[in-house]
Formats: sequence, C-alpha cells, structure tokens
Amino acid sequence: MRPLLTCLTWCGLLLLAGCAGLQHSAPGSQNWDQHRAQLEQMRHWTANGKIALRNAGQAESGSLLWQQRDTSTHIRLSGPMGFSATTVDSDGKLLEIRQGDDYSRWALDDPALAENAVWHLPVSALHYWLKGMPAPQLPVDSITLDAEGSLPSEISQQGWTVEYRDFAQFERFTLPTSLRLYRDEVSARIILRHWGGFSAP
Repeated sequence: MRPLLTCLTWCGLLLLAGCAGLQHSAPGSQNWDQHRAQLEQMRHWTANGKIALRNAGQAESGSLLWQQRDTSTHIRLSGPMGFSATTVDSDGKLLEIRQGDDYSRWALDDPALAENAVWHLPVSALHYWLKGMPAPQLPVDSITLDAEGSLPSEISQQGWTVEYRDFAQFERFTLPTSLRLYRDEVSARIILRHWGGFSAP
C-alpha cells in the first residue's frame, strides 16, 4: 500500500492548527442529561472543518468533511497532506478508501487494518466524540462538565482523553467547534466550522 494510503487507514480506526475567534455558545436551560439525550437523537448530520494529526514521528493536517447517516459514514479529506480527492466510506462493518486510482477495502474488525494504520485512533467512537458525547458502546472512564453542568469539557474513554475547547449553536443543537483528543504520543486537533444536515429528533 502506498505511504499516503497507509496513512489514510487512520480513518477506519476513527470509525471505527487552531482557529481563533470561535465563540462558546451558552446551552440555555438544558442540563447535561437533557443535552446528551438530544445528541442521541441526532443521527443524520454533516460537519466540516480542519484536522491536524501528530505522533512521535510525523504530523499531518488538512480539511475534513464528515457526513453521518445512522451507522453509515462518508469522510472526505483534502489539503496539504495530499488528501486531494480522497474519500473514506463505511457502513459500520466495511471500510472503503479511494484516492485517485487507488482503492482498498477492509473489514473494520480485520487485524490487518490496525497493523497498517499510522494513526491508532479508536474504532467506532469518534463520531460520538465529535458531537460532544461519550461513545455509548464503550465504558466511560470520566466526564468533566463545564461550570453550568451542561456541556462536557473533557471525556475519557479507552485511555483516550477528549478536550473540548469551544461550542457554538447550530440550529437547535449546541455542538463542538474545537476539540483535541490524545493518548500517549498520538493526538488530533479538530476544528469544525459548520454543522448541518440534521435529522428531526
């Protein structure tokens, strides 16, 4: 597999820089339980922004488009990484990566996927973390809420820490616009400038 395509397999494990001036949006009268219940109903959505990845040996950055439709995921990466015209698609069981004429297909539970991945990020958790909630299928190590007790400032699961820097209001949802996740020497910073395409609760 080409080095770039190898790098792209981190997306399968996601399923599996900063931006100044983003404003924190007050969540109104919702408490954490109400906010989380609302996010659980948010099954169709689109988010776009930027992502920066770093480990002990390398750093990459580029633009990110994420579309979620229940368990189906479509990701498009582009920018300085050379991710131009690169897409990643998954139905929750299989993963397909396309970059130009290159194509690969994996089962998400295939050990070879993890062996070929540069970025060892957790399976099936990130689309929950992007919304600002813990992945329901994983044990929760800890959750720290903001001063109002409405939004998470930090979530820990499977040894990963997700730090939330900013939130903003998009239609009826209060959603992250800046977050960082890390474990050991691997970290990712994600800026989400726009959320949309929501399904009705």
